[in-house]
Amino acid sequence: MAKRKVDGISVAIVILNILIVGVIITLCSLIYLYMSGQLEQTDVSNLGQETQEEAVMTTTAITTMTLETTTMETTTTTEISFETTPSDGEDAPIEVIEVDSYDESFFVNDLFIGDSISTGLLNYGYLSSSQVFAQIGLNPESAHSTEYDGYTAVTKAEELQPKRIYIMLGSNGLAYMGNTYMVQQMQSLVEQLREACPESYIYVISIPPVTKAHEAEGQETMAMVNGYNMLLKDMADEIGVIYLDLCAELQDSTGYFSATYAEADGLHFLGAAYKKMLSFVQKSIQGE
Repeated sequence: MAKRKVDGISVAIVILNILIVGVIITLCSLIYLYMSGQLEQTDVSNLGQETQEEAVMTTTAITTMTLETTTMETTTTTEISFETTPSDGEDAPIEVIEVDSYDESFFVNDLFIGDSISTGLLNYGYLSSSQVFAQIGLNPESAHSTEYDGYTAVTKAEELQPKRIYIMLGSNGLAYMGNTYMVQQMQSLVEQLREACPESYIYVISIPPVTKAHEAEGQETMAMVNGYNMLLKDMADEIGVIYLDLCAELQDSTGYFSATYAEADGLHFLGAAYKKMLSFVQKSIQGE
């Protein structure tokens, strides 16, 4: 009986030592998780308390088992388990970085000349009427003579004497006017504006892309758009004005008008496209 008692005590001591080592390892793990930010302080406290309680319960069981070995043989299996409680905290909100931003004051003394696409600068409230000369159906040829509120594009610019003049024309006429002819008319318009506004900076903006669905309708195509824009850039370089390639900014990975910016007709702009346009123009001029 004495030998059994000694054996029982030895087994109890071994189990107790294993339990103590397990508790230490667990506490070290919890401290590591807390320091690395994977566990909240409240979780460490709760788990530490639970671990201590389990340790006390198990130690009591071992003591009881040791006492019982003096009178009878006992086989005891002790199962120790630890559960971690995930943090109840919510994930931090993801910050949305505004990419297509622009400064309204940057354009306050500028003038945009364009067709129905440019009328959206007014309709969506991005610019005031004094900053836009735009008409439905306007093209490089008709822009010389078409009047709005008693002004043509040139006479409006002449009265305003804007800091910068932006011209985006050519989508109208692309399907029935030759690209070479339209570019010649654009050059003539630029020269008239230069004469009327000698202190103004003049920028020629590429015409925007079209969607694949619009192209399938058999009118304006991306081949036409790209051909015209290429000639437009050559003209701008030749006469010394700046060409801004807005077309590339609005294309998707397939080279067509991105659904993010294209209206249902595949030619005109959604509101977001104007914000993209103004952001691109400002950043291009400021060299950002």
